[in-house]
Amino acid sequence: MLRYLFLSLFLIVNLFAQSSSNALYITKNQEFIYTANLDAGSVTKTSLKDGVVINEKVLGKDLRRIAFNKNESQYAVTDHGKNVVYIINTKDNSLEKTIKTPSQPHAIIYDEKKNNYYISCFEANKIISIDAKKLEINQEINTLETPRGLALTNDNRLLVSHALIGKVSIFKLIENEKAIDSKPITIISLHETQNEKESVSQGLPRYLDDIEITPDGKEAWLPHLLWNVDHAFQFQSTIFPTISIIDLTPYNEKELEIKRKHLFKEINIQDKLNKTLIISNPWDLVFSPSGHKAFITLAGSEDLLVMDIKRSTQNKRRKSRQHRIRKKRAGSGARAVQIYRHLPGANPRAIVISENGEDLYVQNAMSLDLTKLNTGGKGTFSRVTIEKDIFAKLVKNDPLSKELREGKTVFNLGNSDKYKNNPIVGDFWMSCASCHYEGFNSTNRFMLKDFKVDKYKDAVAGHRNLDSFFSKNFISDYTKIIKQTQGGFGEDGIMEEKVDGQKPNKEVKQMLTSLHKYVQAPENLPLMSTWLKLDDDKKTAHKSQWLNSASCKQCHPTIYKQWANSSHGTAMDHPYYEFQENIAAKKEGEEFRAFCRGCHMPQLLLTGRDSSEYKFKNNMFEKDAMSLQKALKEGESVIEAGTGCFFCHRVNKARNAGGNADLSINLKDRDKYFFENTSNETLKWANEKSINANPKAHKDSYTNKDLYQDSLYCGTCHNEFIPGTGVKINDNYGEWLASSFNNPKDKTKHRSCIDCHMKADISSIGKDVQGFSTLGGKLKKDVKTHHFTGANDYLAGLRSDEHRKLSIDLLRIATKLEANINDDKLTIRVNNVQAGHKFPGGARRQIWLEITVKDKFGSVVYKNGHMQGNSVPKGAREFKKVAGDKDGVPVGLHFWRYEKMIKDTRIPADGYRDEVFDIPSDIAYPLQVETRLLFRAFSPKLTDKVRDAFPKRDIPYAQVVEINKLVKKFEN
Repeated sequence: MLRYLFLSLFLIVNLFAQSSSNALYITKNQEFIYTANLDAGSVTKTSLKDGVVINEKVLGKDLRRIAFNKNESQYAVTDHGKNVVYIINTKDNSLEKTIKTPSQPHAIIYDEKKNNYYISCFEANKIISIDAKKLEINQEINTLETPRGLALTNDNRLLVSHALIGKVSIFKLIENEKAIDSKPITIISLHETQNEKESVSQGLPRYLDDIEITPDGKEAWLPHLLWNVDHAFQFQSTIFPTISIIDLTPYNEKELEIKRKHLFKEINIQDKLNKTLIISNPWDLVFSPSGHKAFITLAGSEDLLVMDIKRSTQNKRRKSRQHRIRKKRAGSGARAVQIYRHLPGANPRAIVISENGEDLYVQNAMSLDLTKLNTGGKGTFSRVTIEKDIFAKLVKNDPLSKELREGKTVFNLGNSDKYKNNPIVGDFWMSCASCHYEGFNSTNRFMLKDFKVDKYKDAVAGHRNLDSFFSKNFISDYTKIIKQTQGGFGEDGIMEEKVDGQKPNKEVKQMLTSLHKYVQAPENLPLMSTWLKLDDDKKTAHKSQWLNSASCKQCHPTIYKQWANSSHGTAMDHPYYEFQENIAAKKEGEEFRAFCRGCHMPQLLLTGRDSSEYKFKNNMFEKDAMSLQKALKEGESVIEAGTGCFFCHRVNKARNAGGNADLSINLKDRDKYFFENTSNETLKWANEKSINANPKAHKDSYTNKDLYQDSLYCGTCHNEFIPGTGVKINDNYGEWLASSFNNPKDKTKHRSCIDCHMKADISSIGKDVQGFSTLGGKLKKDVKTHHFTGANDYLAGLRSDEHRKLSIDLLRIATKLEANINDDKLTIRVNNVQAGHKFPGGARRQIWLEITVKDKFGSVVYKNGHMQGNSVPKGAREFKKVAGDKDGVPVGLHFWRYEKMIKDTRIPADGYRDEVFDIPSDIAYPLQVETRLLFRAFSPKLTDKVRDAFPKRDIPYAQVVEINKLVKKFEN
């Protein structure tokens, strides 16, 4: 009790000790303001007296937040794009040190008691601590996903907002140590609201970018969005701005649910026509020194929101019991008192207030300038006014092109007054950035996860009715999105004439061309339909940077052979793939080939080579990738049709955006040896000797053990969603995550992807298998082979009997059959006992039951699933999925047009499926029931289509394989 009292008194007497992270910093003498200039990559020092820029220091790529030490002799700034923190000496403006951090450092805050900087690493899910004297990382702790905003209380509690999961973690700083307790004091889950009326402010708390502590230290305020995702996607009923509030009472931290500020309730400023002013994307918040007011930037609608916090306490006449009840329900009377509509500049984000509480400074992220405002004083009815539209131009040379800057501005824009002739928002008030947080990278997964769908009714989580998935006519697709989800381009009825996406005017065409350029920016989707990218600012790499996989054969002959004959090796060099890709290109346009090639032909995409440079040889029977060996010997450049050695072993990040090759590849930052890829035998010998002399450099360049052991590495391609609509096509990784095989706490039960699919002996799954990965190398306790064994025995089997056997062995351990008869009904239960995802995985597989029932005389009295010629008969019980369009018509080979699941009879991991057959009632017992589970990689019908497309190629039919069998007798 005494400790609690001490802490409470400590809060009161140290009102201004707490701090939070910001992109702006006003010096203690109130003479200068420093700004971290975001994607301009610089820090600017500006005079507060007249707005004159003193200096601009260009540092990096995407500077997010800035923090100064106690005596302001140094500052630290996070570079979200380059994964570093810069330490700058303020006296001479010199760079003292660049410190490498985990992925995507964002917020940074200084702790003067411990002389530490604390940094949130957004994508890495970590908080790190940097010693401000030694300039080195002294601690790294794991957190919940997407740590974002930081704030520090005066009693040594560190608050962390988690942007995309709606939580706040609170950590304790350990006394007398330069450390954070790695176990949080508490984790607060902000409450989720749901209402039958879609237009009511409600939903999941998301976009927790900032967290601010009130001057009295009693509360923390978080401006954010609510994602209302239980209905068809549309901005005016899907996204709502709000402010949540947390009680910071020590040992009793909790959300004050009744005090949350909602649009149309506590935030309800009306225009002259008595219509509520709609605001969007609340971003940053600052309190007046007195704590009476809060000022919030609204990045989308480009407004400033003013909240009066102490309003109810100032009216002493209202003391009735009913008033006290109403006050409690309404959130203690804190309400919006002003919305300064449409600030100057573009995309207002960071905000800071002067020590005297009179001046506000707002950083405009897209126009790269500062706006100065006057708070109007302390009174309840005071009003914020603009003092200077452009107080300071922060960036001398914008590193982004004019077109790219416009595109990024359009992406973030929710201001209906911009582009007055062709407004991109109407009554639907949000921007692209309201959902696509940080663009289209790792945050994409959270959006897909939150938008719950019933795939049998409507599988679409995003945009619908796209013309060509941005391939043929991206302007038409963007126009549809803007109309349908933002109410722009006249869709809300305000304009006399709607914009026609097929015949856009000059302004619309320019605007959407710029938007498309931003979507294709290096930090977004440089290759559009796939999430694959290089990890630098380039879209493609020169072909000389890519090594032929055959160059690995000399030292790794066994692994090379395994890979070369596998479904990963020359997997795409077959007519089935070319046939499907050609259909996609014909339907949607040539650029849509990237949707397939991100996983199937990454080298072609990442080297920027034209399709004409690669001619499909479709040599389904080529063993050991002899064409690659021949090309290496003759010194020819190659484009590998598959995922080669260099591709897989230079992946440096699995971004977990939901699939579609959401990988980053690093081709440049590796130790190189003399005479790489040489065809000269003497030089090849010299190259091998140099590797043997320094094998560690080679191993370090091509080994990322933590990544390889993580099933997410495989999930990047074996999960698949449709760009634009967000419909999940394959979810193998998600299915594995939900299965019993994902059990890292129990190593005896845990099975990752490689534990099953990279074994030389299927019967040894779960056991170590000794072997060699390098010629003359050490015997490994458990070697991972590179057969990449999957269900497709057909393609791999054409090149290798070993691969075919492994595929069939894997299929045969996946299921267990049971049979039962009751009341003339035969029930066959197919149990999925070994597949860590739905069975079957992948696509185009045929799996069905063949049933034969014989009476006591040995006569066949019932059968089902017996082949008729080469076809599976109608009425056979198949295990497959059938996808349809919005009207329920099967989409067939146009699978990316899927919007509704018609049928899905696949068997979940750890699950089963019962198939019931009506057998005759007048048959003589005992009965013998023979059940066979049959498999075929491709149907004859599909093979016939491929044959017709390539009549000169000798394309065999896939064979039928028995993968399970049960014979059981039933007595009367």
